[in-house]
Amino acid sequence: MFDERIKAVVSSCGFTPFHDYYGGKVAGWTSDRYMPRIRDVYGNNADKIPFDFYELIAALAPRGFFSNSPLHDSNFDINGVRKAFAKACEVYALFNAGKKLTLVTPEAPHDFPEAERKAAYEWLDQMLK
Repeated sequence: MFDERIKAVVSSCGFTPFHDYYGGKVAGWTSDRYMPRIRDVYGNNADKIPFDFYELIAALAPRGFFSNSPLHDSNFDINGVRKAFAKACEVYALFNAGKKLTLVTPEAPHDFPEAERKAAYEWLDQMLK
């Protein structure tokens, strides 16, 4: 977020707002390799977590953000992803950077299909010009 060297980010199958993650049951995010503070500090209570993916994506603006969010991902509900993107779009619009925010939604499960990977590489090439 704070490293200005980062010009663009690609995410694949990686988020949905906390209340949309299994109905707010956020324990899946709390392993030591993800976000253990959700467990240790906020007691796995989505209402107590002081941030959400809306803000994380928006904080990247005006840098590029590409998300591969499959329609049939069993971990990350596409409706939650769309809600987060709609909020982030508002911030990107303030920077006149809406074209740098990209959401692709393949007919796939929790996967990064070849066509979407290729699209992400091409998108990165454009962002880094």
